[in-house]
Amino acid sequence: MTCIYKTLAFCCCLLLGSCSAAVSPPPAEVVKQQVETKPAEVDPADLSCAYFYFLWGTHSEFQQKYEEALEAYEKAIICDPSAKYFKEKIPILLLKMGEFDKAGDWLRQALIDDPKDNSSRLFLASLYIQQGKMDKAIELYDQVLSTDPENESVQLRLGLLYSHQEQFDKAERIFRQLTEKNGGSYFSHLSLARLLKQLEQHQEAGREYEKALELNWSKDLVYEIGYYYLTQKKFDDALRLYTTIIDQDPFDERAALSRVQVLLEMEKNDQALDELKTIGNFSKNPVAIDIITSKVLLRKKEVDKAKEILGRLARETGNSEAHYMLALLAYQEKNNAAALEHLGQIKPDSSEFEEAVYLQSRIHKETGKIDKAISLLKKHLALESSRSPLFYALLSSFYQDKKDDLAAISLMEAAITVYPDNPQLYFEYGLLLDKRGMSEQAMAKMEKVLELQPDHPDALNYIGYTWADNNIHLNQALEYIQKAAGLKPDNGYIIDSLGWVHYRLGNLPQAAKELERSLELEPSDPHIYDHLGDVYRDLGEKAKALKVYQKAYEMFEEETKRKQMKEKIDALEKE
Repeated sequence: MTCIYKTLAFCCCLLLGSCSAAVSPPPAEVVKQQVETKPAEVDPADLSCAYFYFLWGTHSEFQQKYEEALEAYEKAIICDPSAKYFKEKIPILLLKMGEFDKAGDWLRQALIDDPKDNSSRLFLASLYIQQGKMDKAIELYDQVLSTDPENESVQLRLGLLYSHQEQFDKAERIFRQLTEKNGGSYFSHLSLARLLKQLEQHQEAGREYEKALELNWSKDLVYEIGYYYLTQKKFDDALRLYTTIIDQDPFDERAALSRVQVLLEMEKNDQALDELKTIGNFSKNPVAIDIITSKVLLRKKEVDKAKEILGRLARETGNSEAHYMLALLAYQEKNNAAALEHLGQIKPDSSEFEEAVYLQSRIHKETGKIDKAISLLKKHLALESSRSPLFYALLSSFYQDKKDDLAAISLMEAAITVYPDNPQLYFEYGLLLDKRGMSEQAMAKMEKVLELQPDHPDALNYIGYTWADNNIHLNQALEYIQKAAGLKPDNGYIIDSLGWVHYRLGNLPQAAKELERSLELEPSDPHIYDHLGDVYRDLGEKAKALKVYQKAYEMFEEETKRKQMKEKIDALEKE
């Protein structure tokens, strides 16, 4: 054992820093030789051997040499099979190595060896949660509570899991029992408050939040509750909470700005301006305070005062947001030269850059200089530093305005090559192909949109309406359009599609109801009148059908459409 003791002393010296920094760990070959020879000679519980390999593993783990650490810990267990702490280190190390399945196997074996080992059971439950196996984690927590029913920590974890699984009744029952048993449990009141907020039981949620805050006041919780009160329009309560922070720290900028936000929601603009002036005296970002101040002044219609602040910021700091706001004001005042001057000062690395280029292009188009807009966009697309998916779509629209659809298609093909994962580019490309009468290609692009973004409402609507119009896949079309309507419930065009697919399915009363609602949302679209006319006609409501057909006839500008409507009107009048 002399050799081992010497090596052990060396490791202690290295780990505790009591020896020279120039000392290095023993060569791996030496350690390997000791590992291969010594365990066969030691007793079942050789503590010195176990401690040596444990120190070696700890040192290797600290240096992120995880494979070496794992081998050392395994040897430590061979030296002392009863050392539970050594065994607990291995699954932790396996997780660091990303070996989640092996860690799970180790923990499951630990439970087979010792079914009463709740520490391994809880560790395995945490691992299951990381892997998204919530049901298995719940089962393990139930097992722990069967032997330790008063374990508050595990009850809380179980309640949170039930909440995550949307088993709200079970979660609420657990949280309420915990608050009744221990009224001083901060986490129980907080968990119940958050659950009640989710269940929209707002009055009681507020009470539980306040109890949690009383038990353990913290800035983070004040901000959480304050924002919650703000969303519930309980402005006085929100102000009260933010003020508790300022009372402790008058220079807490976040709390002060939160108060300003509440005052603006209450439309107390003058008071908000006074507080912004105070904040400006100690703010670490006075430019941001000036920007907010200028927005409040614009809200009050005090345009000249806002311009004065924004102009100073633009001159002294070159602030891009100040330039953009000044450009918008100039554009509204029809001072395009001043607008373009400010927009030209905004650099590609600014968050306002895309909007700035868009507004520049719009001004050029509105002033009849579409070629200048095209040149501007082509310049930015040529540089990786200023390139944007929006610019491809915008330039494509300008090519279409010039009736150059081939150039537009070529550009969009280039766009999806540069941005192969951008669903909006595929959507815009699909619309362009549809306009060209390339229906199959358009549909393929829309399906690609849904592959990248399954909840893209406009692509769902396009595909669903196309199927309905072609009288195919009607049940799936209804599913797609209903999903789109759920995402955009006030979009008249999607509601029109919903009415049309119900018409195709023969659900005439429902079709009429949806199309009537669609007209309320989009009263200037002749296609909706046309669709509603077809529904009224098939319902036998001739007078209503003639009225909406006539309206569609008057609104359509294309002669082909007007001719179609005239034929429907004449046919109905002859019946």
